[in-house]
Amino acid sequence: MITAFQAAANGKLKTVLAIGLCAAALGGCGGGADGVAGKIISGGQEPIEVSPETFAPPVSCPPMQLKSNTYLIMKYVRGKENEPEGLLYQATVEDWANTCTQEPDGKRRMKLGFSGDVTSGPAWKGGEVILPLRVAILPGGDAKPLASEILKVPVTLGADSPSETWTLIEEKFTIDAGQSVKVVFGFDEGRRR
Repeated sequence: MITAFQAAANGKLKTVLAIGLCAAALGGCGGGADGVAGKIISGGQEPIEVSPETFAPPVSCPPMQLKSNTYLIMKYVRGKENEPEGLLYQATVEDWANTCTQEPDGKRRMKLGFSGDVTSGPAWKGGEVILPLRVAILPGGDAKPLASEILKVPVTLGADSPSETWTLIEEKFTIDAGQSVKVVFGFDEGRRR
């Protein structure tokens, strides 16, 4: 037979054991590198990694500027320049955008996007067109470009086909943190004879 004193002692012991077990279990949750800090646990599934970059402020990007009179290329059969029946194709730059990300060394990496159309002319027999798109990174003032490169954009265009859309995404250009520059771009066919 259990006395009232023994029942009370057993109840207190159970309470102390329960508190001790809970404290030990909770104590292991936040300690060490393998804890749940930086993770979200949802619905009994595995923890989901949350990148600190998700909550980082956006990285500023330089402005983009289409160089005047470089949005259009009209290619003709030799000897029939500016004659409508001699037009091989015409290409345009229509849209552009950029985003930037922070590199571990502090530089900003630019992701540049360009798109446009290529339309065949009466003299086009079909094939591949290579569009020369120049991208230059210019600092303020009259300083020399930090980078200037012609990017080749291949477009396959059939004879008598409707216009084809071209797209180019380039991520090779970086700039120093805090550096004030602008991105100038446009078609560059080189010197014309």
